Amino acid sequence: MKGEVRRERLLTRLSAAMEEPWSLTLVGAPAGAGKTRLLAQWSRELREHADVEVVWVAMERGDGVDTLIAGLERIPDPALQRGFARVPRGHGAATMRGLARALDAARRRIVIIVDDVHHLQDDESAHLMSVFVQTVPGDVHVVLSGRGTRMIPLARRRLSGIALELDGAALAFRPHEIQAFFALRDLHLNPSEIAALLTRTAGWAAALQLMMLNAPGGGPVGAYPLRGDDPDVVDYFVEEVFGDLSDELRGFLETTAVPESFTTALATVLCGSARAGALIERLLRLNVLAGPDGADPPRYHYHPLLRAFLLGRLRARGSSEPARLEGIASAWFDGQGEALPALVHAVRSGEEFCVSAILRRSGMQLVLDGHPDEVVAATGELTAQRRAEPGVRMLIAAAELTRGNASAAVAALSSTPETDESDVHRAWRRGLALHTALRRGGIEDALAAVGSELRTPTGEERIDAYATLQLAMAQLFTGRLEQSEVSARRAADLARAIGAVSAELQAETALLTAALFRGRLREVMDASAALDERWHELGAPDNAFVEVARVWRSWVPYEAMNLLDASPALLPSARVLDAGGETAIARGLHGLQALLAADAVNDAHAAAMALFDFLAPREDLPLPVHWYAMMAPFVVHAFHRLNEPTIRDRFIDEVEAALGETGDVLVLRALAAMHDRRPGVARGALVPVLEGAARCLLPASMIDAWLVESHLDVEDAEPDRAQFALATALALAEPEDHVRRVAEAGTVVTQLLAARATPGSRTRFADRVRERFTAAGVLAEEELTHRERIVLAALCRNATLREIAAQEYISPNTVKTHVRNIYRKLGVSDREGVTAAAHALGIG
Repeated sequence: MKGEVRRERLLTRLSAAMEEPWSLTLVGAPAGAGKTRLLAQWSRELREHADVEVVWVAMERGDGVDTLIAGLERIPDPALQRGFARVPRGHGAATMRGLARALDAARRRIVIIVDDVHHLQDDESAHLMSVFVQTVPGDVHVVLSGRGTRMIPLARRRLSGIALELDGAALAFRPHEIQAFFALRDLHLNPSEIAALLTRTAGWAAALQLMMLNAPGGGPVGAYPLRGDDPDVVDYFVEEVFGDLSDELRGFLETTAVPESFTTALATVLCGSARAGALIERLLRLNVLAGPDGADPPRYHYHPLLRAFLLGRLRARGSSEPARLEGIASAWFDGQGEALPALVHAVRSGEEFCVSAILRRSGMQLVLDGHPDEVVAATGELTAQRRAEPGVRMLIAAAELTRGNASAAVAALSSTPETDESDVHRAWRRGLALHTALRRGGIEDALAAVGSELRTPTGEERIDAYATLQLAMAQLFTGRLEQSEVSARRAADLARAIGAVSAELQAETALLTAALFRGRLREVMDASAALDERWHELGAPDNAFVEVARVWRSWVPYEAMNLLDASPALLPSARVLDAGGETAIARGLHGLQALLAADAVNDAHAAAMALFDFLAPREDLPLPVHWYAMMAPFVVHAFHRLNEPTIRDRFIDEVEAALGETGDVLVLRALAAMHDRRPGVARGALVPVLEGAARCLLPASMIDAWLVESHLDVEDAEPDRAQFALATALALAEPEDHVRRVAEAGTVVTQLLAARATPGSRTRFADRVRERFTAAGVLAEEELTHRERIVLAALCRNATLREIAAQEYISPNTVKTHVRNIYRKLGVSDREGVTAAAHALGIG
């Protein structure tokens, strides 16, 4: 028929069912699903075949099986008419069996389509229809179509297998069918418009037609917000749905439309009737209600457009009724621990209790569970008066801070009074102050203002978990590792108790990071594996802090030189952190990526500027002080390789401003002075570090200090002292496998290690370090021959090649060969480097 979309996939399934050994097809779907149109298309195609007779029986309200009998008697087949005449008339099962068996005499295949079968309202008629269906011969195919076929007892047929059963989901229009539907009406939709239509209509045929009827002239159909109170929508549902329902069912529909989905228990609470289960079953039979789903307990829901219509009728009851039901739903979901629907219904109710208590509990649960966007969206629906309440303002601030929008959080708190606050609100405000400082800077001041206030729990678990978590992070960022670990453990325990997934993962990551900053690298790997396992147990949720743990799990083997390139783990994690609002941490990871890629770039100055931009401390994008202490030596070495001492010095100044005059900063200044060939300045910086007068934040900074000392001793031609310093550095590096720091120390130190001149450089750990250096290309593991050591000693005495040749009774060309081998094995390129390496080996 012109203007109709051919439902090819469904027509094919209907025709295929006729070839199966079963004789029944059920089409049960809501009003407007397109049942009749589909079967009409199919029947027209069947009638084109001479060997098929189609009998169409349209049931109306109050009809019984007499309507079916009348339809059968109209079949123009003399043999069938004679058979029907022999069947005794009546209304019992014998009559229906006789009529069914008489169909066996038909000359052609018969397809009987009983449309609107839901109009069989009494049990007797339903039973007789079942008897007929189960008696028809195999070459007769019966199609029962209607809003529901559950009243007809067909359990035995269902258990034995039915050729075909089509429901509302099967009849729903697919994207290509929606496109064809509108193309027939000279409207051509793009994929995004089709997706929007699917969201609003769920592919329901009647909804698509209503969308057409209500679309503004010339406007895009997909952009039109079809409402439940549009006149055509109201007329349709009143006529097609409400016309068949009792007042009790109509009231139940309106009341249970308040939540998006409901259980039998929630329906009972909403409508105040113990008959909720029976009413649900009745609505399921009529295909007015969808479900049950796979949840436990099962849930039911209405089509989105039907629900919008029902809510419109509910609002028409009176202004207070919707708010009352929203409050009931909010309290029920809150009791079930379902934070999002509890929040949504609390907002819609507008009731004081819901806003002051349920909103706070459910809202903070969502914040701690990693869903701040939902909180911001829901609270945006509150009235201006409700949004001005202190508790609501603090909830909005917590959500905005969690998603990285500090400015919006500050704006939300700007006019919130602090006087006469409860303990809960005071703790909440302190947590918000710390969270704001973690986003914008000023963490020390925020911690000082908090003092010891957050050590005593308020009894409000979600507020306590939030405030304690922010305290743990603030303590971590300011270098108070022991305090941070205590707070983080408490926050993790609180988060687990209330099922706040995101907060638990963040707290565990804080503990893991504290272990890293303490130099316990092996513990970091174990804790990271445990965190990853826990993350999988929790359903692998999106979480920015899990990405931080993954970075550490790559950085630790990278620092041990068991992993040569940690880059692949960094960029994906940085993107996740950016998207999750953790801008400062994402900046640090981008800096790590720039650090790892610095040696491969073509523009050295641009690479150095990228290192500075990403890794230099910024007050408005704070990172933990230990982070800077950990990364800074690697960054300084990179500046040296890029030959950018000016940018390096600016970087060290910025680090000192963030860390203060710690031993870590003095080590950086010693590294810079040594590179600039100012050994006196380097030694002056190292003395307070090596003597213990200047405390290092990071244990590994002492490794760097002793490595610098060993280099300076080599320059001073003190091989024994150099080997002692190297042995000390190796002893400090061994427990946690800090190999890369030794590699970064430069050629002089690596050759000193290769010389194996003292017991300290002949340990198993020293052997492992040399093996990893060799694998990474840092050290060519070749020892000097006896003759090469003699030539090296002569070079250190400034002997010429001819003098060495005469002394050793060899040709000058042979001496040149020895010298080339010495340069290659020592990894040097000039006479000055040769002399330094010889001192490291104790030669010369």
